[in-house]
This record gives sequence, C-alpha cells and structure tokens, in this order.
Amino acid sequence: MIEKQLVVLLPVIFLVSFIVRNVLVKIRTKERIRSSNPILTASIAFISLSFVVTILSASSDRLYKYAIAISFLRFPIISYSGIVLFAISIILGWFVSAQLNESWRVGIHHDQKTRLIQDGIYGYVRNPYFLSYYIMLFSLFLIRPSILILVLVTITIFLFHRMVLEEEAYLRKVHGKPYKTYVQNTGRYIPILAKK
Repeated sequence: MIEKQLVVLLPVIFLVSFIVRNVLVKIRTKERIRSSNPILTASIAFISLSFVVTILSASSDRLYKYAIAISFLRFPIISYSGIVLFAISIILGWFVSAQLNESWRVGIHHDQKTRLIQDGIYGYVRNPYFLSYYIMLFSLFLIRPSILILVLVTITIFLFHRMVLEEEAYLRKVHGKPYKTYVQNTGRYIPILAKK
C-alpha cells in the first residue's frame, strides 16, 4: 500500500517543486521562464503521460496488464529501487536548479541573455538537471516495468536530448569562446572529474 501512495506522492512533489522554482525565478527576474517551443511542449506532454501511466499501473493490476507488463521484472526490490531513484532525482533536481539562480529557464529564450553558470556541479557537467530527469524517467520504468512505460520514457528522453542539443547550440552562439572552453572541460551528462 505504501508503494502506491509513494507513486502518487513523488510526482506531486516533483510538480510542486518545479512550479515553485518557476514562480520564484519569475518574481525575481520579472521575465518569462517558459519558452514557446514544440519540442518543449511535446516533452512536457510525454513526461506527464509517463507519470499518469505509472500511477494508473500502480493503482490497478488490470491497468498494469494493459500497459503490457514486463512481469519478469516486477519484484518489490526493483519497484522500491525505482521509488528511491525517483526521490533522488527530485533532490538532485532541487540542488542543481538552485545553482542556476536567475539563469533558470525552461527552454530557450532568444530575447533574454542569462549568465553562463560554470561553478558548483556545473563545473563538471553541463546538463545535470536533464540528468535528474533521465534518472526520474528510468525510475518510472523500474516502478512499473511495461512496454508502454518503456516507449513513453524512451520518447521523452529523446525529446529532452533534442532540447539539450538546441540549448547547447544556442549557448555556443550567445557565449562564444567561453562556452566552447566550458564544453571542453565538462561532460554533457556524465561529469568530467579530472579537469584539463
């Protein structure tokens, strides 16, 4: 029973923290936080759908079967590992998004120039916030392994990666040589611990 409650509670905690972060930065900067971008809109739709399917699958064995359950992966240790990873992804997301301060944005804003953050965890990895999303999405699959969730998670990761590539191209154009140097000294998703 606790598992079903956590499967509902964790996405709620994630959504509330995401909304609060956006509102706080909007109040401080007095600028738009979310951009208009079809890939961003699609990624929001797919991550939301991933949450809904996971919650519905956890609430009913019949619905879980409709999601084409992968029964041989359905063990409490795997499910609880997914729940722990989900919680870790939320904490990681809080930590790394806070390091962006006023540079926090959702999508690319061509009319705004934000500071290039290169310290803290961003001194080792360029996209730790997206890494937290990837951990979260993988955790959904562990919580309720199914073909439908696997497809939704795969599509969402693909969309997020496209957003990362677009953002990196934009930052290269806006920040020039400092960003090029930054790219050489950091990993896109996996930290480079031994700096050049």
